[in-house]
Amino acid sequence: MKFPNSYKGIKLIYLAEILMLLVAVLSVIEVFIVAGNGVVIDNSIIVSDGTLTVVRVIGIAVVVMAVVAFLVNLVGVVSCRNDDDSFKFALFATIAGIIFSIVKGIPGVNAALSNWMDTLNSLASLFASYFILTGVANLSDAYPDPRTKALCLKSRNLLCCSLAVSAILRCITGIFGVSQTGALWTIMGIVAVSIEIISYVVYLAALQRSKHMLSK
Repeated sequence: MKFPNSYKGIKLIYLAEILMLLVAVLSVIEVFIVAGNGVVIDNSIIVSDGTLTVVRVIGIAVVVMAVVAFLVNLVGVVSCRNDDDSFKFALFATIAGIIFSIVKGIPGVNAALSNWMDTLNSLASLFASYFILTGVANLSDAYPDPRTKALCLKSRNLLCCSLAVSAILRCITGIFGVSQTGALWTIMGIVAVSIEIISYVVYLAALQRSKHMLSK
């Protein structure tokens, strides 16, 4: 095995992404449970005690899994950092994301700053993924494994497209004042979500193939 540290790190990063996928699924289930069993009274959603218990259990599970996924991902990036400089940049981006999350969680933070921290945290996560893929693509030259490299670069390009579409949406809303209920916003939103889903699936596939390559 040429890069045992990166092999261990990518395995952990892949596991963290699977956990985050489960978090997303549970979050959607939670929303559907509330929507399907709730009653709107005075602009508030009221649910039964039984439904509330289920929602709370799912909410706790989501928080625990998200924290575990975050820690596993951090350990994975740290494990990879010495095999290629790109992983070091991924680590810096991950640490930046931690800082943004901490600032957002400070009691009394105003809504505007909280939104900015959320946006910056998302960008930090995207850049971390970008540099992880770059690092694996660089390591693939040592095998060589052109298919893994091509898949990593494809995933990286899709991440850039996702970032570009999100930036365009923000510009349309903030600069040009386009309503978030308008047809243009809806179309752009559908495009953005579609690209995000595709990029995430390809990212998981790239990590899976990277694990196989690094195991040699």
